Amino acid sequence: MSLPLPFSVASAGQPRRIAALDWTSAQNLLALGANVVALPELHRYRERVVEPQPQPGTYDLGLRSEPNLELLDSLAPDLIVMHPELETLRPSLNTIATVTVFDPDASGDTDRSDRLSDARQNLNNLARSITMPDAFAASMNAFEAAIAEAATRLRGHDGRPAYIVTLMDTRRALVFGRNSLFQSVFDLFSIENAWDGPTSPYGHTTITLDALAGRPDASLLSIGRESRQLLTSALRSPVVASLPYVRENRAVAIDDVLFYGGLPSAQRFARLASMALSGTASQ
Repeated sequence: MSLPLPFSVASAGQPRRIAALDWTSAQNLLALGANVVALPELHRYRERVVEPQPQPGTYDLGLRSEPNLELLDSLAPDLIVMHPELETLRPSLNTIATVTVFDPDASGDTDRSDRLSDARQNLNNLARSITMPDAFAASMNAFEAAIAEAATRLRGHDGRPAYIVTLMDTRRALVFGRNSLFQSVFDLFSIENAWDGPTSPYGHTTITLDALAGRPDASLLSIGRESRQLLTSALRSPVVASLPYVRENRAVAIDDVLFYGGLPSAQRFARLASMALSGTASQ
C-alpha cells in the first residue's frame, strides 16, 4: 500500500520523520517541535491530550493497544518512538524503522514524590535521542515561563489544601495523591494535597465521592470535560451537595490533562489549574 506522505522524506538538513505509537511519546515529541507524521487515536488525542496539537495531515495509526503496522510500514518513518508497554511489538517494528523507547515517568529512584525531575530528565534524553538537543532548552524555557505565570495568578491563593479528582460517574472518582504528577506541580506553589490515602504507582486511586469529606477546609479541582459534566450531575446528590467545598463554592473544574504525560502535561495543568483556582480566566 502506498500513501501520500504529509511531510517530506528526511534528508540532510531536514527533520526526521517520526511515528509515535502512544500519546505520551507524541505529546513530548511535539513539545520538542519534532516532525511527528503519525500517532494513534488521533481524534481522541486532540480531545484528551489537547496540546501540543499534531500538524495537519498527521496519520492516525489506529488503537494505541494495536497500532496499524501496515499503515506504519507504508509511511516509511525514519524513527519510531514508543512506550515500554509496547515492547512486544519491537520485533515487527524493527523491520520498519529504528525504534526508541520513551517513558516520561521512568525513574531509577523509588521515591516518586517529585515526578517533574523524572519528566525533565527523560524529555532531555528524548531530545538527544532524536538529535534535537537544543529543543529541550526551548521546551524548558516555555515550561518555566508557564510556571512563573501560574505562580503570579496564584499569588493570592488562600492556602487551602486541594482534592484533585476526575469523576468516573456520579458516585466514583479517581483521586490524585501526593505521588502524582499533578501534585508535583502543586508543590511548586506550596498547595497541599488533601488526599492522604493510598494510591497506585501512577499516583491515583478510585474512591467514592463521600471519601472526600476528610478535609472540610479543602477545595476541589475536577479534571476533564466529562468529569465537569459528571460533577454538575453529582451536585444534585444530597451526599455531594453536603460536602463543605460544594456548599461553600470551592469546587472548580478544568479541561482534560493527561495525568501521565510528563512535562507537557505538567505545563498544561499549571496553566489551567492556576486559572481555575484564582478565578482569573474561564476554562
